[in-house]
Amino acid sequence: MNKENPEEIAAKKIVERVLGIQLEHADKTGGVDYRSEDRRVALEVTRVTDEEKRDTRRTFEKSATEGSEASLQNCWTVTISEVLRPAKDIVQRVQPLVAELESAGLTSFNEQDAMEHVDDNGEFSHIYRELLKAGVAEAHSLEERPDGPEHAHCVRISPWGGGPVSGSNSSLVELINELNKPTRKDNIKKLRCSGAKERHLFVWLDDDTAGSISRPLSHEAPSGADESWGDPYCQAAAGSRHYPLMDNARTLRTWLAMGRREMVDALQTTGRVCAE
Repeated sequence: MNKENPEEIAAKKIVERVLGIQLEHADKTGGVDYRSEDRRVALEVTRVTDEEKRDTRRTFEKSATEGSEASLQNCWTVTISEVLRPAKDIVQRVQPLVAELESAGLTSFNEQDAMEHVDDNGEFSHIYRELLKAGVAEAHSLEERPDGPEHAHCVRISPWGGGPVSGSNSSLVELINELNKPTRKDNIKKLRCSGAKERHLFVWLDDDTAGSISRPLSHEAPSGADESWGDPYCQAAAGSRHYPLMDNARTLRTWLAMGRREMVDALQTTGRVCAE
């Protein structure tokens, strides 16, 4: 018998409050995750994760735990691609180079400026060249609080990436394309075979979701003045009958692309729902 997991239970509670219905666990031997008692509503719950991004993050975290013997005067934030390869030992490779920046009296690094500096064979080319090889996009020394606790200074890796984003609507299109990939069509198939009149797909977004999907959809619902990050609209999903109900697992900010506002009371946050 298939058991409910915490993500499914959390999604079920959100949808119950938004739609004002009661759902029962239905995926005991296969099929959709939840159904309403009258069988009119079916709910399937899934998560969209970029495996390459997840693997890189885990590798960065492992490297940060192991630390570096290179001594720093201040902590630094270092921005590196979320899909950098090789990602192994990134802190051990970068922190000694950051220490060289400090010794040279520098407090920041920028990829574009560094490439021009190296092309001109500038004074710091020997440091910049190695930072560029390591995949560093930016690095900044962090200002220390005078009253802050004593601690060992280190580099803090900040992943970036996700590809270009033109707006929340394009992110909705990309999300639906992801859900329609052959490896992910099981959710759609279950909903289609459920025979329910209303079919909902709840999609969890997390820190490992591609930035081109998660960035626009993790913002609070816009006022309407911001055209670039406006509401995603369901016409973007033309041809798809299963519009996703999306939520960020960390912030519980939820989007509802049909303009319904019940989620405000349900989650005490800003949001919208996208339903068939």
